[in-house]
Amino acid sequence: MSLNEKIDHWLSTIFQYTEKAVLVVIGGLALIGIGELVWIIFQHQEVSLQDLLMMFIYIEIMAMANIYFLRRTVPFTYPMFIAVTALSRLIVLQGKNIAPENLLFESGAILLVSLAILVVRFSQRHCLGEENEDHQTH
Repeated sequence: MSLNEKIDHWLSTIFQYTEKAVLVVIGGLALIGIGELVWIIFQHQEVSLQDLLMMFIYIEIMAMANIYFLRRTVPFTYPMFIAVTALSRLIVLQGKNIAPENLLFESGAILLVSLAILVVRFSQRHCLGEENEDHQTH
C-alpha cells in the first residue's frame, strides 16, 4: 500500500467516524427537542396541531439518521417529507390572518415538493427496478 493510499484510507476512516458522530448528535438533539416539546405541552396542558407537526419533524429527522445507519444512505425523499411537514407547520403557525397569496405560495410549494416525491419514487421503482431486474436475470 502506497503512502497516498494509506493517507486516503486514514482520511476516509476519520470522515466515516465523524459522520457517524454527527448523526448521533443530530438524533440526540431531535430526541431532546421532542422532550422539550413534551415538557411544554405538559406545562401548558394543551396539545396543538403545530406541536404535533413539530414532533413529526423531529421523528422524521431521527428516522433519517436511523436509515443512514441501516442502509449507509439516506433516501432523497426523507428530506422532502420533512420539507412538506415544515411547510404545513408554517401554514398552521401563521393562523387565519395570513395573506391569501402567501397561503397560495406555501400550498403551491407543498404541491411541488409532493409532486417531486412522486416523481422520485416513480423513477426509483420503475427505472431502477427495471435495471435491477436486468442484473438479476443475467
